[in-house]
Amino acid sequence: MTGMTTGARLSFTAAAILMVAAVVLRGLSAARWVPPEAQAGATQLFAQPAQMVSAHAESRSAELAALMPPPRAAEYQRLWTLLPTDCPRASVWLASAVGEDWLRGVSLLQTGTEPEALGALSLLATLVRRVEWEPDGFGAQRGVDAERVATSFELWLTLRAELGAESPLLGEATLVALLTWGRLLHTVEHAPFMTLDRTTAPRAAQRLESWFAFTAQRRTRLSSAVAVRDPALHEALRTARGALAALALASERRDPDLDGECGS
Repeated sequence: MTGMTTGARLSFTAAAILMVAAVVLRGLSAARWVPPEAQAGATQLFAQPAQMVSAHAESRSAELAALMPPPRAAEYQRLWTLLPTDCPRASVWLASAVGEDWLRGVSLLQTGTEPEALGALSLLATLVRRVEWEPDGFGAQRGVDAERVATSFELWLTLRAELGAESPLLGEATLVALLTWGRLLHTVEHAPFMTLDRTTAPRAAQRLESWFAFTAQRRTRLSSAVAVRDPALHEALRTARGALAALALASERRDPDLDGECGS
């Protein structure tokens, strides 16, 4: 996408997300989703699932893998070994052969059972701590790293947030994914020198509308869950101009060590 503006890249990315999500969801058997009330066993076996979107996720990866079918568990464990340890630029690592292999594995997991979906999100939440996505350089590509990672969170949210919002296993982690997505896009919005990327907030507002249905007569499950957990945030998400700032602030308060520079 060399030479494309950030707005054009975001348009391309949004279209790609919708296409991938549609294909994945069409191929996802209804039997793959287990209603929240049937998840009690997994939740009892796996206490404090929100730790899987924290800095402590890797220490509990084997415990979570035990709740997955053996082939998926093995793949989940393999994907942990692929994550970078030297803080590369996000877009560079994700475009590498290893990064592309890793993304394919994450994409497979996020269409599976709830433990698998939590596993996929735990890998994304760790990636955002191990790659550099703070704006760098002086050209038009300053926001490309944050944008690239945000795309992965956006796809997970598009596939899993609506059902996951009410899940004992995925509920809190879904909220963290939403905050992280907003923080990354807020970085994209503020990446240009001396100005804002004025295409980012409207496009984020469109995505939020698809998840929250603010203009519809009924609330989505995600909308209801956020309204219960953080009423002020839920209200802020209604405004196109303030939504990303509100998500970024909530993310910073929850996880101040997430700095886009691998904690350096």
